[in-house]
Amino acid sequence: QRSLDLTVTATGNLRPTNQVEVGSETSGRIDQVLVDVNDRVARGQVLARINTDVIEDQIRQAQANLDAARAQVAQARATLEVDTAQLGRLQEVYRLSDGRVPSRTELEAAEANVARDRAAVNSANANVVAAQAQLSSNVTNRNRAVIRSPVSGVVLARRVEPGQTVAASFNAARSVVTPRQI
Repeated sequence: QRSLDLTVTATGNLRPTNQVEVGSETSGRIDQVLVDVNDRVARGQVLARINTDVIEDQIRQAQANLDAARAQVAQARATLEVDTAQLGRLQEVYRLSDGRVPSRTELEAAEANVARDRAAVNSANANVVAAQAQLSSNVTNRNRAVIRSPVSGVVLARRVEPGQTVAASFNAARSVVTPRQI
Protein backbone atom coordinates (compact mmCIF):
# COMPACT_ATOMS: atom_id res chain seq x y z
CA GLN A 1 0.00 0.00 0.00
CA ARG A 2 1.18 3.41 -0.93
CA SER A 3 -0.06 6.79 0.14
CA LEU A 4 -0.86 9.41 -2.38
CA ASP A 5 0.30 12.96 -1.67
CA LEU A 6 -1.32 15.72 -3.60
CA THR A 7 -0.05 19.30 -3.75
CA VAL A 8 -2.12 22.13 -5.14
CA THR A 9 -0.68 25.52 -6.01
CA ALA A 10 -2.48 28.65 -7.02
CA THR A 11 -1.71 32.27 -7.72
CA GLY A 12 -3.63 35.23 -6.38
CA ASN A 13 -4.23 37.19 -3.25
CA LEU A 14 -5.36 35.86 0.06
CA ARG A 15 -8.52 37.58 1.29
CA PRO A 16 -10.44 37.14 4.50
CA THR A 17 -13.93 35.74 4.37
CA ASN A 18 -14.99 38.27 6.99
CA GLN A 19 -13.37 41.42 8.40
CA VAL A 20 -14.34 43.00 11.69
CA GLU A 21 -13.23 46.49 12.69
CA VAL A 22 -12.47 46.67 16.40
CA GLY A 23 -12.81 50.10 17.97
CA SER A 24 -12.84 51.85 21.31
CA GLU A 25 -16.07 52.84 23.05
CA THR A 26 -14.24 54.99 25.57
CA SER A 27 -11.63 57.72 25.34
CA GLY A 28 -8.22 57.74 26.96
CA ARG A 29 -4.55 56.91 26.68
CA ILE A 30 -3.65 53.41 25.48
CA ASP A 31 -1.71 51.68 28.26
CA GLN A 32 -1.17 48.34 26.55
CA VAL A 33 -1.52 46.80 23.13
CA LEU A 34 -1.32 43.05 23.55
CA VAL A 35 -1.43 41.88 19.93
CA ASP A 36 0.38 42.60 16.71
CA VAL A 37 -0.18 42.03 13.02
CA ASN A 38 -0.59 38.34 12.08
CA ASP A 39 -1.27 37.27 15.67
CA ARG A 40 -4.02 34.72 16.09
CA VAL A 41 -6.71 35.87 18.51
CA ALA A 42 -9.67 34.15 20.11
CA ARG A 43 -13.08 35.66 20.62
CA GLY A 44 -13.07 37.64 23.89
CA GLN A 45 -9.26 37.88 24.02
CA VAL A 46 -7.94 41.20 25.31
CA LEU A 47 -6.38 43.20 22.47
CA ALA A 48 -5.62 46.47 24.27
CA ARG A 49 -6.23 48.37 27.50
CA ILE A 50 -7.05 52.04 27.88
CA ASN A 51 -5.88 53.88 31.00
CA THR A 52 -8.65 53.97 33.61
CA ASP A 53 -7.24 56.47 36.16
CA VAL A 54 -9.93 59.09 35.41
CA ILE A 55 -12.66 56.45 35.23
CA GLU A 56 -11.58 55.04 38.61
CA ASP A 57 -11.90 58.55 40.10
CA GLN A 58 -15.37 58.86 38.55
CA ILE A 59 -16.33 55.50 40.08
CA ARG A 60 -15.15 56.62 43.52
CA GLN A 61 -17.10 59.89 43.16
CA ALA A 62 -20.22 58.03 42.02
CA GLN A 63 -19.92 55.61 44.95
CA ALA A 64 -19.63 58.55 47.36
CA ASN A 65 -22.69 60.17 45.75
CA LEU A 66 -24.60 56.90 46.15
CA ASP A 67 -23.60 56.65 49.81
CA ALA A 68 -24.70 60.26 50.38
CA ALA A 69 -28.02 59.62 48.62
CA ARG A 70 -28.64 56.56 50.82
CA ALA A 71 -27.88 58.66 53.90
CA GLN A 72 -30.43 61.23 52.69
CA VAL A 73 -33.03 58.46 52.49
CA ALA A 74 -32.30 57.47 56.08
CA GLN A 75 -32.49 61.08 57.20
CA ALA A 76 -35.76 61.69 55.34
CA ARG A 77 -37.28 58.53 56.82
CA ALA A 78 -36.25 59.56 60.33
CA THR A 79 -37.83 62.99 59.87
CA LEU A 80 -41.00 61.34 58.56
CA GLU A 81 -41.15 59.07 61.60
CA VAL A 82 -40.74 61.99 64.02
CA ASP A 83 -43.37 64.12 62.26
CA THR A 84 -45.76 61.17 61.93
CA ALA A 85 -45.46 60.52 65.67
CA GLN A 86 -46.06 64.22 66.37
CA LEU A 87 -49.14 64.20 64.15
CA GLY A 88 -50.43 61.12 65.97
CA ARG A 89 -49.99 62.81 69.34
CA LEU A 90 -51.80 65.93 68.14
CA GLN A 91 -54.65 63.87 66.71
CA GLU A 92 -54.98 61.94 69.99
CA VAL A 93 -55.10 65.17 72.04
CA TYR A 94 -57.64 66.56 69.58
CA ARG A 95 -59.81 63.46 70.01
CA LEU A 96 -59.52 63.42 73.80
CA SER A 97 -60.38 67.15 74.07
CA ASP A 98 -63.37 66.78 71.75
CA GLY A 99 -61.72 69.06 69.19
CA ARG A 100 -60.84 71.90 71.54
CA VAL A 101 -57.05 71.53 71.35
CA PRO A 102 -54.87 71.66 69.35
CA SER A 103 -56.20 74.12 66.83
CA ARG A 104 -57.20 72.97 63.37
CA THR A 105 -54.31 75.07 62.02
CA GLU A 106 -51.81 73.12 64.14
CA LEU A 107 -53.25 69.82 62.90
CA GLU A 108 -53.11 70.98 59.29
CA ALA A 109 -49.49 72.10 59.74
CA ALA A 110 -48.57 68.70 61.22
CA GLU A 111 -50.34 66.92 58.33
CA ALA A 112 -48.49 69.12 55.85
CA ASN A 113 -45.18 68.25 57.53
CA VAL A 114 -45.92 64.54 57.16
CA ALA A 115 -46.88 65.00 53.49
CA ARG A 116 -43.71 67.03 52.87
CA ASP A 117 -41.65 64.34 54.63
CA ARG A 118 -43.16 61.60 52.43
CA ALA A 119 -42.24 63.63 49.36
CA ALA A 120 -38.71 64.05 50.73
CA VAL A 121 -38.40 60.26 51.18
CA ASN A 122 -39.59 59.73 47.59
CA SER A 123 -37.14 62.35 46.32
CA ALA A 124 -34.28 60.80 48.29
CA ASN A 125 -35.15 57.36 46.89
CA ALA A 126 -35.11 58.80 43.38
CA ASN A 127 -31.67 60.29 44.07
CA VAL A 128 -30.44 56.84 45.11
CA VAL A 129 -31.65 55.39 41.79
CA ALA A 130 -29.93 58.20 39.87
CA ALA A 131 -26.68 57.69 41.81
CA GLN A 132 -26.83 53.93 41.19
CA ALA A 133 -27.29 54.58 37.47
CA GLN A 134 -24.29 56.93 37.38
CA LEU A 135 -22.14 54.39 39.23
CA SER A 136 -23.25 51.64 36.84
CA SER A 137 -22.43 53.85 33.85
CA ASN A 138 -18.94 54.54 35.20
CA VAL A 139 -18.31 50.84 35.84
CA THR A 140 -19.45 50.11 32.28
CA ASN A 141 -16.97 52.70 30.98
CA ARG A 142 -14.19 51.03 32.96
CA ASN A 143 -15.13 47.66 31.48
CA ARG A 144 -15.10 49.18 27.99
CA ALA A 145 -11.52 50.34 28.55
CA VAL A 146 -10.54 46.71 27.96
CA ILE A 147 -10.77 46.17 24.21
CA ARG A 148 -11.57 42.56 23.36
CA SER A 149 -11.72 40.69 20.10
CA PRO A 150 -15.31 40.15 18.97
CA VAL A 151 -14.32 37.12 16.86
CA SER A 152 -11.59 34.52 16.57
CA GLY A 153 -9.15 35.08 13.74
CA VAL A 154 -5.96 36.82 12.70
CA VAL A 155 -4.99 40.45 13.28
CA LEU A 156 -4.62 42.10 9.89
CA ALA A 157 -3.72 45.64 11.01
CA ARG A 158 -2.73 47.45 14.17
CA ARG A 159 -3.19 51.20 14.18
CA VAL A 160 -2.39 52.19 17.76
CA GLU A 161 0.63 52.17 20.05
CA PRO A 162 0.90 52.42 23.82
CA GLY A 163 0.86 56.06 24.90
CA GLN A 164 -1.45 57.18 22.11
CA THR A 165 -4.68 58.87 23.11
CA VAL A 166 -7.82 57.56 21.48
CA ALA A 167 -11.22 59.16 21.29
CA ALA A 168 -14.34 57.09 21.73
CA SER A 169 -15.15 56.26 18.15
CA PHE A 170 -15.46 53.26 15.93
CA ASN A 171 -12.06 53.53 14.25
CA ALA A 172 -9.88 54.94 17.03
CA ALA A 173 -8.10 51.86 18.34
CA ARG A 174 -8.82 49.20 15.86
CA SER A 175 -7.29 45.98 14.85
CA VAL A 176 -8.84 43.96 12.09
CA VAL A 177 -9.47 40.28 12.58
CA THR A 178 -10.97 37.62 10.43
CA PRO A 179 -12.60 34.44 11.64
CA ARG A 180 -11.11 32.27 8.90
CA GLN A 181 -8.18 32.62 6.61
CA ILE A 182 -8.36 30.71 3.35
